[in-house]
Amino acid sequence: MKKLMLLAIAIVTMLSTLLVGCQSGPPKPPVSKLVDLAELVTENMTLDQVYELLKPELKQTSILYQATSLELTAAGNWKLTSLQAGYAEGEVGPYQVLFFTPEESGENYYLVFFKENVVIGKDWFTPKLAAVFKGILRGANK
Repeated sequence: MKKLMLLAIAIVTMLSTLLVGCQSGPPKPPVSKLVDLAELVTENMTLDQVYELLKPELKQTSILYQATSLELTAAGNWKLTSLQAGYAEGEVGPYQVLFFTPEESGENYYLVFFKENVVIGKDWFTPKLAAVFKGILRGANK
């Protein structure tokens, strides 16, 4: 009986240890990984609220671009435009795109879309599509 009781205690202890190691719920901000950030960003958050979710090292991988128009099409694709030469530093457009460079080369880029500094969407993009967006946002002549 004692052996059975000791075996049961050992199993319960091991299971408890395993369960404690499993993370439950959303990540705790501030975060340092894009996948964690993607879980935390929600519509109607302000730009400042999104920045509060970031550890400094993750914030350094981001660039905020201004855009002239931005919409999610019925097909589920993002369509954006910017000034031909892009916005000058300090200029503010009606839309913003917070552009995150991935942690490793070849991984997808993460973009957060804002209208007047309020989140209206977010998405992951292949390096090729992210390069197209970056070209539009920077302006063809920059």
